[in-house]
Amino acid sequence: MFDLGVAQLIEGPNMHRPYNAITLNYDIHQLFGRCSIFFKRVPDTADTYHIGTFLPPQLSRPVPITRTLFIHPTINPPLERLLALHCAIAHILYLSAAGDYINQILRDREEGAVRQDGSTPLDVLVNLALRVG
Repeated sequence: MFDLGVAQLIEGPNMHRPYNAITLNYDIHQLFGRCSIFFKRVPDTADTYHIGTFLPPQLSRPVPITRTLFIHPTINPPLERLLALHCAIAHILYLSAAGDYINQILRDREEGAVRQDGSTPLDVLVNLALRVG
């Protein structure tokens, strides 16, 4: 939907290729995985990115910041295409507030509990479980 053909870059054995890897500390990795931070390439530079966030300033230190990625001569750097796609998805999730809804569904799935008030989206959880296996 966002980038035709990108799925083959991250499916199966390609998931663990160097171009789909970036080394981050644990906290930043968690934020990146939740699309709370994003990397946006600085135009006309090589491997330099503005690292932005949707978190409030008091929670977002040291982001925002601009950094040039350390590139090893024998390992492919992260694909700009994948970082751009992640950036676009992060913006869509933030601007649509869909990220909060998705995070709640994932928390419900991890907890494995059904809320007494009937607000647990059982259909979504069952479909997710069937797809994830």
